Amino acid sequence: MIEVAGLSYFAGARPLLQELDFTVNKNDFVLIFGQNGAGKSTLLKILAGLVPAGKGEVSLNGRNIAGYSKKELATLLSYLPQSDEFGLPILVKDILLAGRYPYRSIFKKPSDRDREIFSAGVERFGLADLLQRNMQTLSGGERKKVLLATAFIQDVPIILLDEPVNFLDPGSTVQLIQMLKSLHQSGKTILVVSHEIEHFFPCANKMLALKNGRLSYFGRKIFSPELFQEIFQVDFQRTFFGGREIIFVNE
Repeated sequence: MIEVAGLSYFAGARPLLQELDFTVNKNDFVLIFGQNGAGKSTLLKILAGLVPAGKGEVSLNGRNIAGYSKKELATLLSYLPQSDEFGLPILVKDILLAGRYPYRSIFKKPSDRDREIFSAGVERFGLADLLQRNMQTLSGGERKKVLLATAFIQDVPIILLDEPVNFLDPGSTVQLIQMLKSLHQSGKTILVVSHEIEHFFPCANKMLALKNGRLSYFGRKIFSPELFQEIFQVDFQRTFFGGREIIFVNE
């Protein structure tokens, strides 16, 4: 589904990513982690088609991502950035409906299919009471929920998220993670960049570790104290409770 070959990216003369090679398959849940400045957000933007690869190739469904139009890409993937601030007042309803724009002309009214998916998204994410609210008035957790619902309404196979639980309270964090699990179970391919690896490690089936712009690990999810020590210089431990896998920093 996503193939990365020899990918490098430079900020001036400084390399941010160096010679990355990996493949993401349909319905993978990939946890991407590394220290600040490792190149995680840059990688996600390249995979989203927002930043051109400096060297190497990124292919989506066997086709170079640079060959897709923005509208074509919007039918294949959704990207949720770290920051979700809204400079202009806009209603939740309008943000959600924007998820259907890739499938129709800007001057065309929503089709029955558009309305059906919109209604399903509103119900699935429990947003009926927020539809007439201004995005600027919502809490961080509510905004994240709206943006994730927009990705659902956009009806794309791939969802890319950059630090989705930043600044969320524990309840909102749990709710968002449950929503991601549900989307993954429905067949979506999900790539998550996060420092909060303890939240997403149990969800993932693959992981990608970056160090100084280079690939330290890519493959099936494994609990590797050595890898975590190499990346974060702290020790992680793992336990199981109530059938759940839990990892945590050994302080």
